[in-house]
Amino acid sequence: MVRKKLDERIRTLFRHSIQTNTRSLLLLVGDHGKDQVPNLYQILHRTANMSKSERISQSNSVLWCYKKELGFSTHKKKRMEKLKRDKKRGLAKQLQGKEGAGSQLERMDNFELFLSNTDITWCYYKDSHRVLGTTHSILVLQDFEALTPNIMARTIETVQGGGLVIFLLRTVKSLRQLYAMSMDVHSRYRTESSGDVIPRFNERFILSLGGCANCLVCDDELNILPLSRKTLGRLSKMDGVGEDDDDEGSVVDDGNHGGVVTSKTEEDVQLEQLKQTLQDTPHVGKLVELTKTLDQARAVLTFLEACADRDKKKKNAASPLADALKSNTTTTVSLTAARGRGKSAALGLCLAGAVSFGFHSIVVTAPEPENLVSVFQFLVEGLKALKYQEHYDYTLGYNYGLDSNDGSYTRGEKAGRDNTKCIVSVSIHGGGGGKGGGQRQTVRYVRPRDVDKFVGAELVAVDEAAAIPLPIVRQLMQLNAGHGGKGKSMGGGSGEGDERRLTFLSSTINGYEGTGRALSLKLIKELRDSNTKGRSGVDAARAAGAEIAGAASNKGEAKVHEKRWAAEAAAAKAVTSGSGSTSGGPLKEIDLSHPIRYARGDPVEAWLNNLLCLDCDSFDYNNTLGYGNKSNSNTSSATELNGGAPAPAECELYAVNRDALFSYHRLSESFLQKLWGLYTSAHYKNTPNDLQMLSDAPAHNVFVLLGPTAEAHGDDDGLPDILAIVQTSIEGKLSQKTIQAQLARGHRSAGDLIPWTMSQQFGDRNFAQLSGARVVRVAVHPAVQGMGYGGRAMELLFRYYNGEMVNLSGGLMSDDEGEGSSDDETASESGSDEEPVSNALLHKEALKPRKKLPPLLLPLSAVPTPKLDWLGTSFGLTPSLHNFWHRKVGMTMMYLRQTANELTGEHSAIMIRALPRRSGWDDAWLPAFGVDARRRIGRLLGGSFRGMEVSLAVSLLGDVVGGFGPWMKNAGGDDDDGNNMDKTALQEVKKRSGTQSSTLTSTELHYHLTPHDLQRLELYSRNLCDHHLVSDLIPSLSQLYFTSRMGPGFRLSSVQAALLCGMGLQNKSVEDLTAELGLPVNQVLAMFNKAVKKMSLAFHNILVEEESRGLLGGDALKKAESKAQKMRDVVGQTLEEDAAEGATKAMEQLTKGQVLNSGVTGTRIAPEISDPEIMKYALKGSDEDWANALKEKGGGVDEGTIQIKSTQVKTPKRKADDDALESAMKNEKALM
Repeated sequence: MVRKKLDERIRTLFRHSIQTNTRSLLLLVGDHGKDQVPNLYQILHRTANMSKSERISQSNSVLWCYKKELGFSTHKKKRMEKLKRDKKRGLAKQLQGKEGAGSQLERMDNFELFLSNTDITWCYYKDSHRVLGTTHSILVLQDFEALTPNIMARTIETVQGGGLVIFLLRTVKSLRQLYAMSMDVHSRYRTESSGDVIPRFNERFILSLGGCANCLVCDDELNILPLSRKTLGRLSKMDGVGEDDDDEGSVVDDGNHGGVVTSKTEEDVQLEQLKQTLQDTPHVGKLVELTKTLDQARAVLTFLEACADRDKKKKNAASPLADALKSNTTTTVSLTAARGRGKSAALGLCLAGAVSFGFHSIVVTAPEPENLVSVFQFLVEGLKALKYQEHYDYTLGYNYGLDSNDGSYTRGEKAGRDNTKCIVSVSIHGGGGGKGGGQRQTVRYVRPRDVDKFVGAELVAVDEAAAIPLPIVRQLMQLNAGHGGKGKSMGGGSGEGDERRLTFLSSTINGYEGTGRALSLKLIKELRDSNTKGRSGVDAARAAGAEIAGAASNKGEAKVHEKRWAAEAAAAKAVTSGSGSTSGGPLKEIDLSHPIRYARGDPVEAWLNNLLCLDCDSFDYNNTLGYGNKSNSNTSSATELNGGAPAPAECELYAVNRDALFSYHRLSESFLQKLWGLYTSAHYKNTPNDLQMLSDAPAHNVFVLLGPTAEAHGDDDGLPDILAIVQTSIEGKLSQKTIQAQLARGHRSAGDLIPWTMSQQFGDRNFAQLSGARVVRVAVHPAVQGMGYGGRAMELLFRYYNGEMVNLSGGLMSDDEGEGSSDDETASESGSDEEPVSNALLHKEALKPRKKLPPLLLPLSAVPTPKLDWLGTSFGLTPSLHNFWHRKVGMTMMYLRQTANELTGEHSAIMIRALPRRSGWDDAWLPAFGVDARRRIGRLLGGSFRGMEVSLAVSLLGDVVGGFGPWMKNAGGDDDDGNNMDKTALQEVKKRSGTQSSTLTSTELHYHLTPHDLQRLELYSRNLCDHHLVSDLIPSLSQLYFTSRMGPGFRLSSVQAALLCGMGLQNKSVEDLTAELGLPVNQVLAMFNKAVKKMSLAFHNILVEEESRGLLGGDALKKAESKAQKMRDVVGQTLEEDAAEGATKAMEQLTKGQVLNSGVTGTRIAPEISDPEIMKYALKGSDEDWANALKEKGGGVDEGTIQIKSTQVKTPKRKADDDALESAMKNEKALM
């Protein structure tokens, strides 16, 4: 076997890394690169032994990460069986030369010995999150095409100082071939309508390796390639050990076979002095002795100080000292730092101190139990340092094989790939070296979602708090209600149930997770504000009011209450107006900056931070070749504004060319760091994977809002201030065949978020055929947030996609095609370099950033506009974001996810605005989907959205008076194009909403409310009954109001609508709404009564109007008119006219003598009056008789009576016998 001499510069790099406690990085290009891993392992450990480095020589742990297949077996028995099979087939490796028959015919090669004798941890890329908190000396990353930025940052941080990171790449003829390598993640970036994926991230990754001070790029024979020429120049100058000085301390040779002695830094000296000072301090000195850095020691002291304060308070709970301690006791300690700074170790040591201080119930939580391996490990080490003995003083509980204290695990659960063995509980039996007083103490793990199991905990420690939903973290920090052990252990003092539990928060802010910004942007800010203005102001007011005491009697004359109110107001005002300090009060903030595993200023850490934009605030392009010590850098922050805040109306939106942005050019790299720094400062959901998506996804575009004098007022590099960033993604334009195939299977492909969601939710396959732009993110500079720059950027973006920008280029290509042209030119330019077939090019080529680059920034007028139909966005729903997208941008809510986001606890929402110039309202999908979505949300407010704020719920339901009024009011207008569109929209809305009328009728009203229900509403509106009497009717009232069934003129105030929504749709009680709205109970009930009274009057008017229509209209009115018409035909004149006509006819007959004798002497009647019945009432007597009678009375008599002689002939009376005889004869005749 031919032996080859190793390049001495590799050993020099290892020796220098061990001496300076920094890491090294090797990129091996070739299919046989894995065969060099055992050689590098041996060289590293030999160098460590020569340098007397205990850190590396005593650690032989190797982490090997791969995608799916290693290419060899990791099982020893399987490897031996393979060797036997190869021996039978004649393929086994044999020793050179002939040896005896008993000699070994098969030799174990170097790789087999490496696998057998080395502690190797094998890990899939998909399981890389399980290596958090572990430490290794060598990291091997196989299958480069499966790597993602998240995996890269997650695994590299596990390597300790003096260790080695190895990338294994396949054989290539030129490193430029890696520029076009297709990554596994690219399959998620491809969509049907997007173009080809351009791997810009790979190009930037390869070029960045040349800027890492401790990086060497080699082939699979360990020949150093020219890409590492800068590192080679530095290594060539290192003739001996100790010629390179470090900021951490100079390195000197001790003259003993390469052994070195490093001088201590100033922080190391301060740490030793601190340990000596606290050596004899109980409960503290032993724990501080275990810390590794000064930052970590100070963090542990801060934690223990909070525990000591609470311990003092427990002792003096019934004394006047408790009130003095209450205002100064820390309730929340926040520990934030970058990864690898020792946060988990500090938290574990603090828990050991809490046990020694006598805390009985301690709960630790994290996203997974595996995240707490380091916490419980250092908890056990702290207990041992405090003279606790396992099995005698405490017992450990694991996550398998037994029942844990919290009940989260069951007996018989096994450890394995999906369930790593780890400690989940520590039970202290009593005694030991602490102050438990013989009582049982527990430190147990509880899953974050089991909030009810945190009741009674005296101390809650949250590790990786940024990965836990913010609503859950807020619940864990809520006021302790005095349940469980808390009220008992705290001594039952007055007011103990109203204090916050002691909470420790630990999280990463600049790591691979990208979620730490949620903790710093939201939760910590809320705690800081409450610390300076909320809680301290209340405490100061209470203390000032307690100082004023009055007489037992005649308090009214002494005005004791008025004096107390004035003193409390003055004290609260003084606290809120002053500048609060974050070091005192209920919140304490700690930040760790010194790494634990490696030295400060590690070149690999600086390279990784610059590559993945993890530390944008301290980016220095010129310092990437140094140690990256940012503490002494005088450069300004990457997110600092230098040009002020111009008027939003004067700012313009520019398109960013991604080919130039990710070219690794000096100015482009500075602009990228500034851009991503603005992302991380304005958003909290950024991960390194998002950076790769921005660079490689073909459908994504980036726009920046710049001031009017961006070029004149740029910084030293000529880069303007970025006021706002907008990232968009082109979606839609799917074929009908693809839509049918995907929807038939019940799932959707990657990408095209809005088209697939809308098609599934509304069952409309035509929407996916439309093309639109989804706003992925909008980030505004923190210094100018809330000043209108975000709205200005969205206004310009809408005008651009709507075709209102004048295209100066006159081209019809899309923006992606414009970006791809530059890559084509680059490919053709470098094609001549890739023509040689031999590998000589790999050892000669010198890679540099491209020189021919397109412009980095272009005005929108110079960028071709794609043809789109809609502009939409998807975001986590909050009141402020909904107000921005709905009020300022003009988008309509289309979809609201019922399940909340695991990280933020927010519901994902989709809002869309149509582009009229591109599609118009021909199909009327926007108002139809909008009304349907509002109806769905209203029905779900009592279920999935019950916990939503009532103000946000009311805003989601929209303006019930306006709403989609433009389509409603013009539905019956003229026949122009606009009104035809409105008619179509109205038809679609009716079809979607299922209603045939926009105004409620009496028939529909009786369907919702009975007459007795209406009577109850009227009684409550008159204050004749309690609100509980009509509580069952509130859901019906809410549905009628928020579905716009009360008519266009009916409207409630905002508070009344909120009360109606909260009580009717969300089923909240009056007490809940009182606390949520911040109003007194009597005012809430008064406003609710007014709302019910308005609706009761509206219902009454509907019934009255309907009744009046029933009386005067319809079939009843027609019948009445027909009857009246018939009566007019029979009697055509009035009664007076008829009497006058009759009198005239009678007089004419009298004058003509046409009279008849009435049978009465002296009377005459008309011939037509001959009815005997009428004649019974005729006046008797003649004219002469009446004249004589009047004379006898005296002439003109006005009153009195007169008499005349009767002219009736008297008939003789019959006898009774005659009548009886006559009746008998009649009866006989009848019988015959």
